[in-house]
Amino acid sequence: MYYIGVDLAWRDTNLSGVSLVKENRVEFCETMDSLEEIASFIRCYPNAQVGIDAPLYVPNQRGNREIEKEFLKDYSSQKLGVYPVNRNLLQDSNGLIRSEKLVEMIPQELGKNLFEVYPHATILECFHGRVLPYKRKKGRDTHFIKTQLNILQEYLLNALEGDFSVDISNLKGQRLKWHEDKLDSIVCAYTLHYCKHHPYKIYGDIFKVPQRVW
Repeated sequence: MYYIGVDLAWRDTNLSGVSLVKENRVEFCETMDSLEEIASFIRCYPNAQVGIDAPLYVPNQRGNREIEKEFLKDYSSQKLGVYPVNRNLLQDSNGLIRSEKLVEMIPQELGKNLFEVYPHATILECFHGRVLPYKRKKGRDTHFIKTQLNILQEYLLNALEGDFSVDISNLKGQRLKWHEDKLDSIVCAYTLHYCKHHPYKIYGDIFKVPQRVW
C-alpha cells in the first residue's frame, strides 16, 4: 500500500512538502511549488491513500466548520487548536480555495482514499503525548525550533524506514523551513499508514486523527 502525504502551502508563492510512504518506508520526500506538480505526482499513484494537511471541503462562508468545532471539543483541553476554516479567509479573488482545487485535480475520492490530516494531532497521539512546539512562534528562537524538529525527526526515524533525515543543526533560513515542510508531509503520510492498522477517529467523514494505543 502506498501513502502520500502533502503539507500544502496556503499560497502559490510557498513550497509544499510531499512524501510517499510504501508500507513503513519513506520512498520519496521533497518540496514542490505548484498544484500541477503535486497533482501530477499523486496521479502516478491512483490507488494510494492521500493525506493532506489542509481543509479539503469548505462549505461555510464564515466561522468554523462542524469538523473544527468537534475537534476542539476533544483537543482544546490538551492545548491543541486549529485555525478558523471558512471561505472568507481561504478563497482567492476568483472565489476558489487552493486545497479544493487540488482535490479536483487528482483521482482520489474525498472520504474514501483522500483525507484531511493534522500533523500536530498525529504527533500528540502517536509520539509525544502532548503538543510538540516545533512551529515558528513568538518567543521561540531558531535553536529551540531546531531542537523540536530533531525530536520530530527522531520519532519518524523510529516509526519509519528510509533516507530522509538530515543534520538539522546545519540548516537555517529557508532550508530549515523546507525540511520542516518535508517532515510534516511524512507525518501526513504516516497518519494514514497508522490509521490503516490502529484505531482512529474521523470527523465529518473526511478528517482522520489517530488514537493512541499506548
